Amino acid sequence: MHANSAPGPKRRSRSPWGWARGFLDHRLLVLGICVAVGGFAGSVRGLMDGAGVLQILALAGAGILGTALAAACVVEYAKR
Repeated sequence: MHANSAPGPKRRSRSPWGWARGFLDHRLLVLGICVAVGGFAGSVRGLMDGAGVLQILALAGAGILGTALAAACVVEYAKR
């Protein structure tokens, strides 16, 4: 045992943002799901109401980005 080492279990060295990764994973997943549902539901609602093409495409794009964010969170969690 070295003179400078503390007794007890050793801590793994983590990156400075290691705490944020675990903290934000679930929140980003929920955010991605909410954006995906809102985007796709909004685009369907826009189709029903006769909204403009750009509005429908913007909402569908938000739905796609939300789906990608949620999928990225799931894939990152599966890697661990």
